[in-house]
Amino acid sequence: MGNAVGKERGKLSADCKYPAGGTGFRTAVSEKGKRRQLTNDGPYFMMIIRFVCIMRRFSGKALRMDAEGGKGKRMEGVRLRNQAAGGQPAWRRGISGSTVKMVAVAVMLIDHIAAAVLTRQIMANGFLDVIGGTQGQIMDWLTENGALYYGMQGMRMIGRLGFPIFCFLLVEGFQRSRDVRQYALRLGVFALISEIPFDLAITGRLFHGGYQNVYFTLLLGLLAMCGYGYFDKCRQGLCRELPGVLRMFLTITGGLLPAFFTMMFMDVKLEGSARAVTAGVFCAVAAVLILALYGRKKGFRHVQAICADITVLAVMMLLAEWLCTDYGGMGVLTITVMYIFRKSRVAAMLAGCTVLTVMSVGELPAFLAAVPVALYNGKRGMKMKYFFYVFYPLHLFLLYVVSVLLGLGDIVLL
Repeated sequence: MGNAVGKERGKLSADCKYPAGGTGFRTAVSEKGKRRQLTNDGPYFMMIIRFVCIMRRFSGKALRMDAEGGKGKRMEGVRLRNQAAGGQPAWRRGISGSTVKMVAVAVMLIDHIAAAVLTRQIMANGFLDVIGGTQGQIMDWLTENGALYYGMQGMRMIGRLGFPIFCFLLVEGFQRSRDVRQYALRLGVFALISEIPFDLAITGRLFHGGYQNVYFTLLLGLLAMCGYGYFDKCRQGLCRELPGVLRMFLTITGGLLPAFFTMMFMDVKLEGSARAVTAGVFCAVAAVLILALYGRKKGFRHVQAICADITVLAVMMLLAEWLCTDYGGMGVLTITVMYIFRKSRVAAMLAGCTVLTVMSVGELPAFLAAVPVALYNGKRGMKMKYFFYVFYPLHLFLLYVVSVLLGLGDIVLL
């Protein structure tokens, strides 16, 4: 038995590059005031030797790197940083909310430079004079001003990415805001502050009631989301219910308003009141049937909540059209659609851009806004909240000043 243990010990010592006579580890303990040396016999000692050999075999490379100038420590630091970042390289970690806002601000600035400065220059070069002219006159004008004209068009196409990103950020802000009232108050205050710079830059007038800045559209969209959230809490029994008469009124209006909007749309597109009435009646019947089937499956409380949401949406869209805000009622509808698909950021952006494209085919480049949204990692990023609020009226005023310095300030665009 002793010979077998000695052979095994010699074999392990050879693997570990230790002499056969010992392990290189000498430990002394005290017993009754005397010191004695541990022998290298026994099962526990063999287990320790096996463990040391295995550890040296798998960690030898790391130990050599550490011995050669601390490379192992540096590699360990890199590994820990990657682990803290989710084990992904920088380009896969996404971008923060402040970066997404900077993208929106950049494309908005490009769009407004084209709208406030280049458009005035094009008009000063006689664009309006050749619109009603012959094809030859138009081609001659484009030969001289083609670079300016097509450059302006390209910049306006880039600017189509701005509004859907701001709508997306509004939905994100509504879900994360601690005080929605303060959020709405800030939008309202800066909507009023931005109106004069907006009118000067975009229309060329100090006051122009026929076209309001985008802050009003965002404010109406935020108020609509507040209504949706309130009615959803009522449906879940988390807040006090509205009086029965008001609930019934919202249910009726929610069922009839889609038919009313259908009649208005068909009357404009088909230019025939009879067809518009037929389409409205068909839409009303379809809405009643859909709500009845949905209520049979989910319950009447869900139907009331949906009808109340439709009523809020219709009221906000009508207000946007009445105030002539930027993007109008379709802008409020875009915010609403993004709120409905809020569980998937990319789906919300694509749905909102679809609404904008239905409004105008020129909004087709807006689908590219899904790229920064897809890279968004859900983090806030830099704290630059008021920078974005202040930048909007400030850059509009500066663009008007640039137009004046170029001798284009007296050109009225609208």
